[in-house]
Amino acid sequence: MRGRDKFGRFLPALRLLETMLRPLPRPLLQWLWVLSDGLPELAGVAFRYCLLRRLAKSCGDNVLVGRSVELKYPERMTIGSNVSIHKQCYIDAYGGLMIGDEVSIAHQSSLVSFQHTWSDASLPIRDNPVAGGMIRIGRDVWIGCGVRVLAGVDIGARSIVAAGAVVTKPVGSGVIAAGVPAKAVKRIDGQAAAAWPRGDAGARG
Repeated sequence: MRGRDKFGRFLPALRLLETMLRPLPRPLLQWLWVLSDGLPELAGVAFRYCLLRRLAKSCGDNVLVGRSVELKYPERMTIGSNVSIHKQCYIDAYGGLMIGDEVSIAHQSSLVSFQHTWSDASLPIRDNPVAGGMIRIGRDVWIGCGVRVLAGVDIGARSIVAAGAVVTKPVGSGVIAAGVPAKAVKRIDGQAAAAWPRGDAGARG
């Protein structure tokens, strides 16, 4: 049975649990998020989904979040439906984060929507202000394991980011991006990436 079929089967119970969580304050919800790692796998997935529905700005249906996923500023996250975020990912939505439908983020990846500044020489770099930058991930995107997506990046629809890539600039729609820094290496249809317009992120779908 596919994940979305299981989701539909248990949807009434999930909605009931979500309702029960509604009165709880945000700090308690975040504490329960950490504790959810100790639950059996399926129970943990279900509980984290209900918590995410309460913590995020918006969260669709059938969203799987694995163990040891750390969320910062979840109230600034918009997450679509049929999304999977696998274990040990780090997601910081300080500058805003939009994840479209049908997105898979493999284990140990990081999405960091801010960057440090260093213009004030009177302060250590770590004490300089941070600058936020929205991350937008379009529909039907696959992000491989160990990927780093940095602030201000758009990743276009139906694209793949290869394992270990560091994404510092927009990734177009329908391409495979790889490397450090990540660059489009080919199109999904097998044509050379050079034939695809650069910077066509198309990630707002």
